[in-house]
Amino acid sequence: MDAIRWVFILIAVGTAAAAALWFGLSAPAKPPPAEAPTPTVTALPLKPPPSATPAASSAAVAAPPAKATAAAAHAAKPAAPRIGSEGYGPHIDRAMAGGDAAAAWEAMQWLQLCASNADRRNSFEQVRGMGVSPEMMTQLMQEADAEARRCQTITPQHQAMLGDLALRAMRGGMREAAAKYAGVTQPGTLAPELRHEVLDTMRRDARSGHAGSLFDAVIAPDAWGLDDAEKLGYLFAYGELTGKQGQDLVTQLMQQKLIRLKAMPTPEQLAAAKTAGQQIIATLRTKP
Repeated sequence: MDAIRWVFILIAVGTAAAAALWFGLSAPAKPPPAEAPTPTVTALPLKPPPSATPAASSAAVAAPPAKATAAAAHAAKPAAPRIGSEGYGPHIDRAMAGGDAAAAWEAMQWLQLCASNADRRNSFEQVRGMGVSPEMMTQLMQEADAEARRCQTITPQHQAMLGDLALRAMRGGMREAAAKYAGVTQPGTLAPELRHEVLDTMRRDARSGHAGSLFDAVIAPDAWGLDDAEKLGYLFAYGELTGKQGQDLVTQLMQQKLIRLKAMPTPEQLAAAKTAGQQIIATLRTKP
């Protein structure tokens, strides 16, 4: 049974557990630990190119909570260094001291993975206790334990670098980095020029048809200024990429409180959003 099927199984036993599994399965590829390597889990195909569609269209979407949207690396990056007993800390220091956008993007993801690792590990254990795929949950718990060892050298000072790393990655052209920066920054605290730079980049990344950027724009905090109509268009484009029905996505994400629209969209608004989403996909497909 492929990864996406496991997600839909977990939805049946609880949204939190399903979100945790989504996060665990769609996390960026991790370098091998110094200890014996753990088995690799196939990444959840929620980002392009889609490799699977849900077995049951009525199942809820296993999307990560807003605070854990840093789940995945969707942009090209250099080969990760081997992480040994030194853990992530020294590598994050080097990324912060250097000028490489891809290294900053990777360091930012390590920080977010480590911040959520304990919760994900607990969710896997909880689901295993329910009797859902004990073998797979044990494997995911082992991977989380290995991740925890790599996270031991991350300090509060490292965590404070998160916004700066995301901004550096954004300015280096790493798609989705703008949305990650927006997720950890209050726009009211920024100079107007920087606020507009982040918003414009977030929109450009989403309109390029990049799935991670589309989804993150949909769940971006309202304070950043993306209105309901714009978010719905991005959501329909995301649905086109992942083989899901846009109207179903709207309902499911509202139920999970991942998006908070001012009101349930009217049929006319949904039709307009579908057209906007299709335009994004049409533009994407005309690119070389």
